[in-house]
Amino acid sequence: MKRTTLGKLQQAARENAVRLLYLDEAGFHGSPPVQRSWSPRGLPHEIEPNHHCRRSVIGALDFGANALIHAAHSGTVKGPDIVRFIDGVLAGRDGRPVVIVLDNASIHHAIDEATRERWLLEHNALLFYLPAYSPELNMIEIVWRHLKYRWRRFVTWTKETIDAELLGLLRGYGSDFQIDFS
Repeated sequence: MKRTTLGKLQQAARENAVRLLYLDEAGFHGSPPVQRSWSPRGLPHEIEPNHHCRRSVIGALDFGANALIHAAHSGTVKGPDIVRFIDGVLAGRDGRPVVIVLDNASIHHAIDEATRERWLLEHNALLFYLPAYSPELNMIEIVWRHLKYRWRRFVTWTKETIDAELLGLLRGYGSDFQIDFS
């Protein structure tokens, strides 16, 4: 049922009749995951992790425009961050109805009824929750996968360089690479 509805919403977004946004969060770490390594015989494997070099990103894929809207945070993303992000995305109002697709994360369900009503009345926007355990329906998951693939060069970013690298990566969607969702 929801898959069929999403298909119709995607077609409406392609025809510019509705603004369809897929929203989710992702984490980017300064140290890439160690997949293999070596150490001298008889000595334990040692690696210095960079624990405090992490960024959380809230992103919205505008399906019709195939554009990525994003905001990076140095800490954990909380409910008020999601509300502020959606408020910012909705501020660029163009008159079309807006459908925001969300997964079932508790942070997404914590958006209060008054805020949802305000979005509906002021921006003609409503939230569309995906079924549980269905990341294949959330198109921004594909974008995150491609971004993280590009991020995974075996380099350890420092606190001083991670913000610039992440910003360059996120801004590259649309110019350096793009996903064809047709």
